[in-house]
Amino acid sequence: MAVVIDYQNVHLAGASLFLPGRPPEEGLIDPFRFACQLAQARNDKIDDPARRASVKRVEVFRGLPIPEDDPDAYRRNQAQKVAWERWHHGVVNVTLRPLSYTWENRDRLRVPVRASRREKGVDVLCALALVDLARSGLYDVVVLASRDTDLAPALDNAARTTSTKIEATKWYDPADRRTYGNIRTERRLWTTSMTRDHFTGSLDPRTYN
Repeated sequence: MAVVIDYQNVHLAGASLFLPGRPPEEGLIDPFRFACQLAQARNDKIDDPARRASVKRVEVFRGLPIPEDDPDAYRRNQAQKVAWERWHHGVVNVTLRPLSYTWENRDRLRVPVRASRREKGVDVLCALALVDLARSGLYDVVVLASRDTDLAPALDNAARTTSTKIEATKWYDPADRRTYGNIRTERRLWTTSMTRDHFTGSLDPRTYN
């Protein structure tokens, strides 16, 4: 199984759902732990052992604050990338894409406006990775970890043009109706629901200063 992770989408959605009112950094997700929790949740729902999957590849895409705006966050993001890839060398690959900013002039200096920062192009990278992994023929299953509905066409394309099984995943809390439903696609895709226990098992225990 290969897993494509839209990191901020997964991280912030999980923190908001399971750690409401707490700083989102307390809900930092370790991509490999997350993928293993996903595999466990998925396999628990499958009776046929031959259809169960193990994690062989994790592609992570994440926005990166620029050092001119937030040098501490920039340093932590880089340190997290190094740690995640080092501990699972050859399995986890993290792609950091600089956030997009509006700039303004202050005292003759051009500075980024923090309130304007946003991810740009991460969804495109996730879509390309999903299709490329599906077409590679190296994986029986490719799973998208994101609730971004803009990625539905990529799911449809991969499912329509390859024999690889294309799936999705989501955080799920039976007490929260916002977690009901799946990304709408041309054909119904298997979506693995991940609960609070899976979220807890996905957390990164390391401290990044």
